[in-house]
Amino acid sequence: MTILDIHQVSLSFGGLKALQNVNLKIGQGTTHALIGPNGAGKSTLLNVLTGMLKPDDGSVMFDGKPLLDVNSFDINQLGIAKVFQTPAIFPEMTVLQNVTIPVFAARDGSFRMNMLEGFSKQRPLIEFAEEQICELGLEKHMHSIAGSLSRGDKRRLEMAICLANKPRLLLLDEPTAGMARHETEKTIELLQGMKDGITKVIVEHDMNVVFSLAEKISVLAQGQIIAEGSPDEIKGHPKVIEAYLGEAQV
Repeated sequence: MTILDIHQVSLSFGGLKALQNVNLKIGQGTTHALIGPNGAGKSTLLNVLTGMLKPDDGSVMFDGKPLLDVNSFDINQLGIAKVFQTPAIFPEMTVLQNVTIPVFAARDGSFRMNMLEGFSKQRPLIEFAEEQICELGLEKHMHSIAGSLSRGDKRRLEMAICLANKPRLLLLDEPTAGMARHETEKTIELLQGMKDGITKVIVEHDMNVVFSLAEKISVLAQGQIIAEGSPDEIKGHPKVIEAYLGEAQV
């Protein structure tokens, strides 16, 4: 079953064609990777999906519903969450407070400025936030200030924030960027172990991450999808070798 259907999406910035007639179908519960050289349009496409950019042409359907005229907040409420290239966290708050905020927002339908008051009266919500933190391996940092975390832990905190919204579709924009190898391997394990059938779309330059996680890969170059297939098919695809991977990777 297709949960995300992108049809003929095009977007230009002045004379630059960032996306050109992009067609993409994402199956429910799958892990789908977008790869390609810098400037290929990968992050631009994710920004279209989250309402941060509006395309010039085309359509996007999420679970059968049109997405392009929906604002970013409502897109999140529909069940789409994004992990950004630079961790989007509240650095002066604790890890627990960071994750509790989206839990309250999911319940109340909006961010409320007084939501940090009276946490002791909202134990079930706090326990759910604690569960997300533990799932991402951050339990020892539960009460640490978020800004003091390592880059890898900040990325995992952002994932916990996203998962607190119980998303059906998780968009990850270079989730391992800037991580040491051991942090990258830990992140791969965490993404592999995610439960509840969450659909994942991953933009990533690290081919070890891509080939470890993706069931299907789409390759973008100059705003167009030039190839699509399984990891094995993509590894040997001549257009991909020419545009991105390089002969040494074959």
